Amino acid sequence: MAQFVITPLNENRAIRWEKMYGRTELPVKYPLPHLACTQRWGDVPVYYLDVTAVPTALLDRLATFEARRTGTSYQEARLAVRREWLIRADECQPARQAIPTSLADSWQPAFPFLQQVPLRPSRRPQPRARFI
Repeated sequence: MAQFVITPLNENRAIRWEKMYGRTELPVKYPLPHLACTQRWGDVPVYYLDVTAVPTALLDRLATFEARRTGTSYQEARLAVRREWLIRADECQPARQAIPTSLADSWQPAFPFLQQVPLRPSRRPQPRARFI
């Protein structure tokens, strides 16, 4: 099965992806974007991150990011991220077929800090839910 990748449109987005994902080229499930109705962006075309092609450490990092952004628990965010992670199609180049690489070009060199810093849920107390 062919794997497809996307890259950001501009340099600012590339810097942001490098910070967030550790790469500027991300694997996606499908070569064409799908129209999705999202709470955050409204109706936009999106690519689905291929969560089977990225390291577990990246998924944990994205779950931490999502938990902080939405105010949900780390466990809920982790389940959501492992189901799907959306990337806006209007912020990246059209998907192209990935070039097969050797095992030497793995994700690990992009994340040298992951071996030193364990990714755990935030220890900050979560605000208690208020019932009205």
